[in-house]
Amino acid sequence: MAYSIIVDTSSFQSDSLAFFKTLKSYGVSGAIVKLSEGVKYTSPKAANQIANAYKVFGVVAAYHFWHGASNEAAYFLDKVKKMGLDKTTWLAIDVEAADLPSNCTSGINRFLSYLYSNGYHNLIVYGSASWFNYGRIHKAQLVSYAKLWVASYGTPKPGVNNTAIWQFTDNFKGLHVDASYDFKGLLKSNGKSDTPIKPEYYASKGLFEVKADMVHAYNKLPLKGNKNKRYVRFAKGSRFYGVAVKNGDIYSLKTQVGYVTANKDYVDLIKEIK
Repeated sequence: MAYSIIVDTSSFQSDSLAFFKTLKSYGVSGAIVKLSEGVKYTSPKAANQIANAYKVFGVVAAYHFWHGASNEAAYFLDKVKKMGLDKTTWLAIDVEAADLPSNCTSGINRFLSYLYSNGYHNLIVYGSASWFNYGRIHKAQLVSYAKLWVASYGTPKPGVNNTAIWQFTDNFKGLHVDASYDFKGLLKSNGKSDTPIKPEYYASKGLFEVKADMVHAYNKLPLKGNKNKRYVRFAKGSRFYGVAVKNGDIYSLKTQVGYVTANKDYVDLIKEIK
């Protein structure tokens, strides 16, 4: 049986769209992005990695590198929410730091319970096979229905019963990125966030080019309703001058033929006018 391959990324990997497209070309179908560590660190590449992984795979998860402090779960959850990841997202605690105690289970459970009590029920515990097998993580005592993500390289199997995800390499296809087999298909439809990334909008004026297949012009704001929609349409590659105007939390572009979207997924700013 062929299992889905997923990768996990941190600031050591690229955050470009091309990087994730390359991974997809090698059969990768999802990504778990390092979001935070301890109570002071947020990965500077997390936002772009989450956005681009979602664009390429349609699904993304996030993990926190844990050092054992009691307030790390709150720190992680704050970053999760700021990234726009909703409660269907799979969240993982990475348990491998050298400063952790010999028995980590009670601390892990506090971390899991905090996330679970806040409505995030898709939870994963990451650790090496040896940590699970020699008692640093007592898998039978883990709470909140957490799934196991086991690291074991150069072996024919993960070596831990009930493994959901097996990290089998730290250098997938020579790209210096960890890769895992997703035995349970966690990073599929049940791990997909409906609104994982908030749209980004241009808030300037200038020359724009349409990069979507087509965008519609509207008589007035907001940009909705068939009666408000004009017959004017801009096809892909069309260029126009627009001035960004704000309507609530959303920006639109005022043009000579009506209002169009300022969403960066639909238009590119070619030249800004100050």
